[in-house]
Amino acid sequence: MTSEQALSISLGLQGPCVIARLTGDFDFGSAAEVRDRVTKALDLTQPPMLVIDMQAVSVCDSSGLSVLVYLHKAVTASGGRLLLSGLNGRCEHLFAITALDKFFDIRRTAELAIAELNEAGDAPPFTG
Repeated sequence: MTSEQALSISLGLQGPCVIARLTGDFDFGSAAEVRDRVTKALDLTQPPMLVIDMQAVSVCDSSGLSVLVYLHKAVTASGGRLLLSGLNGRCEHLFAITALDKFFDIRRTAELAIAELNEAGDAPPFTG
């Protein structure tokens, strides 16, 4: 018996950071909506600074992972940064066995990730 929990997405802006808080199952059924809504929100800051808080994600499948990789590429191609936060339980295990814990910058809490990106956003632009 499986219990599916529909994903909810809460988007916000704190300083130069877009914060996407995900709750529920991040899977095939919700991946496209996450990709579309978060991609649109990235236009709010330049360069894009994104924190994806996954503390309340109960399940993440390959579709969810694919969206996270897509968002990472989009953010870094625009000169920004993406931090994941709050991986726990099954999601943390999934990231470890797929080696995505080495690909993504992951922080323990959303607050730590936001503080780091806010600090980076205060730095003068590189003019090398």
